[in-house]
Amino acid sequence: MKRSGIAFLLLALLLAGTSLAGPPLQGAYKSVDYGGVVYLGRYSEGWDAGGSAVQAGTTLNAQSWSGTVLGTQWKYWCATESMDGFIWIDNVDANGNGNRVYLKSFAGGYIWLSGSGPWANGDPDYPGVITSYNETETVTYQNWVPIAANTSVNATARFDGYDACLGFTIGNGARVGTTDLGNVKPADYPDFMDPGCGIGNRTLGAWWDFHDITLSITGCVVPVEDATWGAIKAIYSE
Repeated sequence: MKRSGIAFLLLALLLAGTSLAGPPLQGAYKSVDYGGVVYLGRYSEGWDAGGSAVQAGTTLNAQSWSGTVLGTQWKYWCATESMDGFIWIDNVDANGNGNRVYLKSFAGGYIWLSGSGPWANGDPDYPGVITSYNETETVTYQNWVPIAANTSVNATARFDGYDACLGFTIGNGARVGTTDLGNVKPADYPDFMDPGCGIGNRTLGAWWDFHDITLSITGCVVPVEDATWGAIKAIYSE
């Protein structure tokens, strides 16, 4: 029994080792429009009836775009706007024409990087959690209708199994369409998502092109396993 237990735990250690072959390679990875190799992206913002892109409860769903397929290189999803956007600059006149700049803050969410991306270092993929996500969104109004919008994103994330490994993302986006204007989201943009990370429950939202991306990965170290062969022998020693 003891030998079989030792063999089982040794196998578990070996499997754990293969699942964490190496953290993502550190570096600054730029999108193709910056001369890099990171795919541009597409994302959606989903909200319930009565909501909008600048109100609490809006949830993000972003994926890389190869030109034909979504989500093959990177994804981030389920970050949800934690409060109504703060109006930082308001140049809208009494007729409802002009620009407003909103500061938006999101909470929660997840990130995923393909293990075959430019940061590849042995793991099949690099999942993680978003630790901060903030946007500066400029909305252009005409007669009080939000006819156009642009955004600048600043986000950070940590990767599972590599607690010291940080990803810093900056990027810019332009709104392509919104149900507020009667537009219909094309199938090749990510689905609207709710705060529970579900899809199919929301039919209202906006969809965006994500461009000018820089992903910086830094501080990565290989984790030290708590269990060792010596500790296993001690557990099963007579």
